[in-house]
Amino acid sequence: MDAATTATTTMVAKYGKQKIELSDLPSTTTTIGQVKDLLREKTGILPIRQKLIGLKTSTKGQELTDATLLSELKQSKRSNDGNAVQVHQFILMGTPEEEIFVDPSEKDDLPAVLDDFELDFNAGSEEWIQHKAKEDNLQKFTESTAVHIINPPRRVSSESDKYKPLLVLDLDHTLLDFSRSH
Repeated sequence: MDAATTATTTMVAKYGKQKIELSDLPSTTTTIGQVKDLLREKTGILPIRQKLIGLKTSTKGQELTDATLLSELKQSKRSNDGNAVQVHQFILMGTPEEEIFVDPSEKDDLPAVLDDFELDFNAGSEEWIQHKAKEDNLQKFTESTAVHIINPPRRVSSESDKYKPLLVLDLDHTLLDFSRSH
């Protein structure tokens, strides 16, 4: 047997605070779909709800699908002992099925629900007039509020009409990049 037929792959998934290792997977016959099935057995996350972050195919522009073979993944690490074992590390995102639906009847601390089906919210009714007055007051307040720009956008150069990109760091550490102007 040559190295291509005996090559194995180890997949290391980081899911929350745990690391899930899938060892000795045949590179030429194992697909991403089969890896997702193995991950389902260990985590309870259905394959359709799994997102594998950090895996890319070796062919540029080719999308990672469930039919992608492990041998088609972009090489990341090889083991140091000389064996043809590839190691792919990635992040597993998803929610186990039993955690998705929460039955409201099992919760004691839910707020009271206001039944508003009987409210008279027709044009000209008392509720409609109050709502319209609040909307008008909000519009007047918004128009009368002065906006002070503390740091105006900076140009790339003095001759250019382009501005430097804006990077926003959200509270939940989500990066938004507004560098491309559309």
